[in-house]
Amino acid sequence: MRKNGNNGNGKNKRNGKNKKNSLPKLSPAQIAVIVGILTNALEVNSVLVDKDQRVEILLEGSLRKKTKADQLAEELDDISVSDLIEAYIIRS
Repeated sequence: MRKNGNNGNGKNKRNGKNKKNSLPKLSPAQIAVIVGILTNALEVNSVLVDKDQRVEILLEGSLRKKTKADQLAEELDDISVSDLIEAYIIRS
């Protein structure tokens, strides 16, 4: 056995736990942020780094599920109002 109580296989004989396989403890808020980012419910709005190299990340999102109208509005975001009116008149 080595001086640090480790027998060389990554396990500590004192408590019998493998430190390499221990998972970090996450708070419910941290889990919610991770899920929000992975599901695209949250997106990064800005990343700020100050002179002391502290990082501030501003996330933005909505708890409301997008409706078909919301999706359509996103698709039409790049089209001008005049183009929409013209397309509606031609269609009629």
